[in-house]
Formats: sequence, structure tokens, C-alpha cells
Amino acid sequence: MPESILETIRGAVSLDEKDNSFDTELLLHINSALSILNQNGVGNPIIVSGIEATWADFKNPSQLQTDYMFESAKLYIFAKVKILFDPPPPSTGTFMQASIDEILWRLRESYDLSIVKEEIE
Repeated sequence: MPESILETIRGAVSLDEKDNSFDTELLLHINSALSILNQNGVGNPIIVSGIEATWADFKNPSQLQTDYMFESAKLYIFAKVKILFDPPPPSTGTFMQASIDEILWRLRESYDLSIVKEEIE
């Protein structure tokens, strides 16, 4: 069964995966994170509007060379949503933001390298 992006993120931010009380706020943050990743060359451009959207919908089949990095894309979305939805204390927030920035950099580098490899071949 495909994994719902919304339900996965709900669980990751310590909400019950079936509790839709905060969906409006979560969806704003999820879609923002997805668009940032897409602008950096990761995944398909999608808009999550409910539980129907899955990680498979976001995964771009033409980016198979970077499949090993796709879990980092999930981590980026979780961390980005977490820091906006339930901000941690300042010292932890600084650490989390640095981690978010590093994950984005690594994803950008990995997905850019796969594009260069495809152009060479």
C-alpha cells in the first residue's frame, strides 16, 4: 500500500496519523517544503491536498540514479514541517535549521550530479 505523505508527516510530528485537526497548517508546510525541493531539482512538482498524495507521486521515475537519496527528501520535508509547525527551543532550532540546510545542499548536489551523468551518457 502506498504511503500517504500527509499521514507520514502527521506521525512524524507526533500527531496521530488519522487526526486531521491540523491538516490545513500541515498541508501549507508540506507543500512549501515540496516546492523548495522541486525548485532544487528533486521529485515531481505536486501539491498535496489530502491523504491521497503518496511518496510515489512525488518520486520522479526519471531520477532513478538518485533513489538512494529519496529518504533524505522525506527527512527534509519532515524537518522543515517540524520546525515551522512545532518550533523547538532556540538552541535546538539552530541545530535543526543547520541540518535542514545541509540536507537540502546534499539533495541538490546529488540530483544535479544525476542530471550531469544523464547528459553525458
